Amino acid sequence: MRWARQRAIWIAKNIPSADVYFRNITAGSRSLTALLADSNIWVNFHATLNDFGVTPGAAGFATECAIGPSAFRIGRWTVLATLIHELAHCNGAPGGASTAAEDALPHCGLGTLTEFRTGVDDPHSPYTPGLSG
Repeated sequence: MRWARQRAIWIAKNIPSADVYFRNITAGSRSLTALLADSNIWVNFHATLNDFGVTPGAAGFATECAIGPSAFRIGRWTVLATLIHELAHCNGAPGGASTAAEDALPHCGLGTLTEFRTGVDDPHSPYTPGLSG
């Protein structure tokens, strides 16, 4: 998890499209840089979670999210992708049928814009085009 957080900070600092995407998720959204610097956002491990991650109240701004064991079993890049996805929910990205949280990944260098534009998955990236929730 420590590696994923450090890498997320690196992304916010070195990939300008990450902050741009996060600021434009919805009205009142903040940059990825601001979210990572916010000590009020709590990211925790949820040992019994079946999904990769969860953000309670994903339809609005949240201050807590969790990452489950499935993400850790796959590896650190999946933990990083899950962290970015859940931070997008904390930033106002809706759950349900919306793909706004998952679509943050290619803007953060964790998927290709070709995947984003075409919806065709590249199995070598952690981005899953069309993933909602």
